[in-house]
Amino acid sequence: MKKRLLVLLLSFCMLFAFAGCGAEEDEDSGRERKRDSSQSKDADEDDDEDVKEADADVKEDADEAEQGDPALASQAGYYTLYEYEANGIKVDHDMLVMSGMGDTYLDLKADGTGKFRLFESDLDITWEENKITVYGTSDYDFEINGDTLVMDMQGVYYTMKKGDGSAPADTSVASIDEKDEEDTPDTGDKKDEGTVKPAGDAPGGDGIVSEEMVQKGYVWMNKINKDIFNATYEDLVAYFGTEGAFDKEEFSEHMNQNRRYYKWISSENENHFVYVNLGEKDPEGAPGVYKVTGFNSSGFTSSDAEAKYLDELQKEASEADKAAAGSAKMKDVEISITAFGKDEGIKVKVSMPESGWSINDKKSELVDNDDPEAFGAGFIKFKMEENIEKFDTYKDSFENYKEIDEREIGGVKMKGRTYKNIGYEWTEYIAQLSDGKAVSVGIVRVDISEGTMGDRILNSISFK
Repeated sequence: MKKRLLVLLLSFCMLFAFAGCGAEEDEDSGRERKRDSSQSKDADEDDDEDVKEADADVKEDADEAEQGDPALASQAGYYTLYEYEANGIKVDHDMLVMSGMGDTYLDLKADGTGKFRLFESDLDITWEENKITVYGTSDYDFEINGDTLVMDMQGVYYTMKKGDGSAPADTSVASIDEKDEEDTPDTGDKKDEGTVKPAGDAPGGDGIVSEEMVQKGYVWMNKINKDIFNATYEDLVAYFGTEGAFDKEEFSEHMNQNRRYYKWISSENENHFVYVNLGEKDPEGAPGVYKVTGFNSSGFTSSDAEAKYLDELQKEASEADKAAAGSAKMKDVEISITAFGKDEGIKVKVSMPESGWSINDKKSELVDNDDPEAFGAGFIKFKMEENIEKFDTYKDSFENYKEIDEREIGGVKMKGRTYKNIGYEWTEYIAQLSDGKAVSVGIVRVDISEGTMGDRILNSISFK
């Protein structure tokens, strides 16, 4: 129970960081690393002079790989999570290990790139002095004192210690070329031997799809599918249109579940693929059902893929939403909201779909998922204050603040705005209904364009 509470706490504070970003892999540098590894093994059988020459070659290649901005050299390094603090609650390293966060690390390369491992996913980052950028848009500040790095993720503090470590090989979802050759055969060798046979009853195929499908698939998983961590292997097969290429199967001790790993590979370049971790999350209730636990890309960057395909995929998702919204069966519900410390509140009457949505009463939210606690689900949140100024209490911490057109909700014209706060990209409408009663309708990851389900829900609202 304690472990579950810890995981829920950590998950809530880092909602957007769960899915891995695209990991760019250079084919030539990958081959060069393998050559160096081979040289090191051969050197053991040579005399001392040959060993020195091989070591010199390896060092020279490593120096070239690590070249970057000299100003970053003093901060570059590998930092392992030591302590975590959120809302005044501190979690020490032993508790982090117990909750499955023990392998969290920040790897800062001297060239301004790096990795942030979180919840068993390796996130690509860029960084500059005292700041990292995740997903290409989320910036977080850090300070270094000696060998200790403290990162502020919007009020959530990660304390990390510098060491000489590297990403855990047994849990990394990074490019296969970055793994030891003895652990994972070369992609070219696999191709010569044919498709790897799945272990046991695990399904699998060759995983070959078009380059466009590989990149679209990654963007769909990372940006479009709001319930990706409930998506099954079969859901991925349906989306990609073919079985994935089976990589391996294992039992995760700290997550206490069976894991399977698959790739969907570009027909144009075998080094371009999406790598997906899946876990048997409910072996008793749903044996053999494997759901996504993490994913990554190789050979292309997420930013490039999003630049090419995000708009297109968002439009497709919006059209599908509109089609579903038009025929969805609805039900009327009522949510009560009150200002903090007040007894008299407001009743919000609203229509929501009979299935696919739920209510989180504790948070006064309509959730775009059958599970009101679903990780990463979109939601519509209702709040009440005495006056609209109260909604601006933390306005100084809002990022990318922008005023948008008013919208009529419940017969009331409400002021609109968008901003980023506590990790969420908000669209919010606020209005003073009467003396002592102001209301906010906040929308996160729900499409509210005309004709969508979000739009239909907003149009059904009335205040009482």
